[in-house]
Amino acid sequence: VESLALEAERVRLALADGRELSAPLVIGADGAQSLVRASAGISVKARDYGQAAVVADFTCERPHRNTAFQWFLQHGAVLALLPMSGNRVSMVWSLPLDAAQRIGALEPDALSREVGEASRHALGLLSLISGPRAYPLRHLSAGRMVARRAALVGDAAHVIHPLAGQGLNLGFQDVRELASVLAAREPMRDLGDERLLRRYERQRAEPILAMDFMVEGLFRLFGGSGRAAGGLRNAGLNLTNRLPVLKNMLMRQAMR
Repeated sequence: VESLALEAERVRLALADGRELSAPLVIGADGAQSLVRASAGISVKARDYGQAAVVADFTCERPHRNTAFQWFLQHGAVLALLPMSGNRVSMVWSLPLDAAQRIGALEPDALSREVGEASRHALGLLSLISGPRAYPLRHLSAGRMVARRAALVGDAAHVIHPLAGQGLNLGFQDVRELASVLAAREPMRDLGDERLLRRYERQRAEPILAMDFMVEGLFRLFGGSGRAAGGLRNAGLNLTNRLPVLKNMLMRQAMR
């Protein structure tokens, strides 16, 4: 993309191969470094979590049965093994920066052993097939989700910590709500009308705030160290597990 211009009547996009595209609306699904967001003049607040996510793919000895596994470890580390096709899993290990650097520098066999130990050998022996790669973790929140002739979805609008695995779900929910608002617009209403797009923004404000609040709370809870923090974590999780109403509410929010 060479340039993106949000004009009064159209959005104009110039591509590197010389082509030009135009439309009444542009949807920014272009990630945390969103060109659409920048072109629309939408501000953003960002802060570092002081962690990095180490990503790698493994084959596993035992079948994963299409199940995602997650372990909350010491010092705020969170290890997830996500099912892939066949006997493969994708690892996302969120760690403090120094620990992430150490893990990322391990030889394949050593990395496989360490991930196996951290995952309590739930899937048997692991063998590295790709990676590892490390990505710094940041929290990001766009000041607005819409502007005239522009709407943001997914990471272009909000980036949260991956410990609850809800970032992708939030993006899917954004897309669903935006499609619903656009489909229900009045016949005379322009697709890029900011008043129309604000309906989408209003509908998404509360669910995004609720999920952000929950994930930030979990990050602080599991990031704490010491016996008191561990006791509080265990008590909170046990209480949640024993209260079906609260447990079901959290599950519904995660699966919306």
